[in-house]
Amino acid sequence: RGASNARQHDNSTVVATMRCVWAALVAAACAAAQNEAVAALVAKYKKSAGGSPAAPTPARQPEAAPRDVAAAPARQPVAGRAATNDAANLNDVVGLFAWPKKPRTVWAAAKAAITGQPDAPRTFHARRPSAPAPSTNINDDVDAYFKKWRRVVPHCAPLMQGSCVYVAPNGGIVHARDMSLAKNAGSSKQMLADLQLRAVSASLQSVLPEDRWVSWNMVYTAAGPTKPRPWPTFAIGKREPHRPGLLMPNPFFGAPSWWARHNLLQIAASQKRSWATRLKKVLYRGACGPGARARLELMNLAESSNLLDVGFTGVDGFPSIQSCVDALAKKHEIRAAPSASRRAPHVAQTNYSQYRYLLHLPGAATGSYSRNLQYLWTQGSIVLVWNQTATEFYYRHLQNDVHYVVVDAATIVQTVEAIEADPARQERLRRGARAFYDAHLAAPRLIDRWRAVLEALALRQDVEPCVEINQ
Repeated sequence: RGASNARQHDNSTVVATMRCVWAALVAAACAAAQNEAVAALVAKYKKSAGGSPAAPTPARQPEAAPRDVAAAPARQPVAGRAATNDAANLNDVVGLFAWPKKPRTVWAAAKAAITGQPDAPRTFHARRPSAPAPSTNINDDVDAYFKKWRRVVPHCAPLMQGSCVYVAPNGGIVHARDMSLAKNAGSSKQMLADLQLRAVSASLQSVLPEDRWVSWNMVYTAAGPTKPRPWPTFAIGKREPHRPGLLMPNPFFGAPSWWARHNLLQIAASQKRSWATRLKKVLYRGACGPGARARLELMNLAESSNLLDVGFTGVDGFPSIQSCVDALAKKHEIRAAPSASRRAPHVAQTNYSQYRYLLHLPGAATGSYSRNLQYLWTQGSIVLVWNQTATEFYYRHLQNDVHYVVVDAATIVQTVEAIEADPARQERLRRGARAFYDAHLAAPRLIDRWRAVLEALALRQDVEPCVEINQ
């Protein structure tokens, strides 16, 4: 019995020793494989920093498209991002290979080092060049947002605000259930966002990683995210600029192709209406809701000025316009004019260009962003924006008295009268509004925004997400 116990003890010791040796061999092989890759890439960038061009990376070949389906366009360099070859890239490359490796990647590296038969090489997308000056890169905030993750960007996980969006290498999309306020509050916005994202991912499939998904958290509430999250969080608007998250085009832009056609129709209609024949009035139509204080202030002004063609056309969160107006007046302790609760006639967007001045105000629900503004830039009119804190992804590029004019209850009438007396300013503001649309809101610019985000995720998000699908 003693001899048997001794043999068992010897066997367990041998097994433990073999395990330790194997672990050491695996660790050494992983280190050797990683060091070799780092050394090769470091040498490449040292050569590049010295002025010799680095060997070009083979372009990713698009998959064959089915019959009668247009193939995704080849990946093109992003405008305004000139390639740079300098020694500053060196630290970024070393940092890239210092990211935590997935277990299966570690074993693959060990197997390659031991057997000498490596698996197919992983695709690391080319490093995005240094961000140019803000004046030449309208999406520099995307670069700044993702720089806060010094290493790998984590995938989205279930949470209580917004929903997780997962995009597969082939452009397929999975939306997690919208958990906002424990109900499907954003389901309609999710559908519109899905239409937009599917159209974008089809045109940007070459940007997506070949071997892994990308994901992010999407918050559909107008007020925006309430707290920072450890994973990428995108918002369609923010009531206050300091709220966390990266701003992206709201779902009501629709698919880029639809957005382009829509604005072509608006431009064609506006060009048929000369400036001299347009009404010298300010047009505004919108709903009354819990956050519509600014709108009520505007309605109160209409009684004392014939320059304002404004009114409520509906209600949000109340049984009637009258009950909404009464609640707002009581909450904010302001007077409500008798005419404020009258329902104004609807004005179609194709008829916006009948007016010289188009006004934008904060949203009805929470006083945050309103999608109304994105429809005003192609009407050939002068855009007036109510003074507010709400913001969308393009607001930071707006310049007062160049693209629009800021107004409030105390200044709107005097501002319009001053512009009416200055034909040169009228022309400048009209041209400025159209130039802003072309530079920041045209369909290709929306795609560029998504391209910048998907490129950042493709480069930095290197861990497979776990997607749970409930039947």
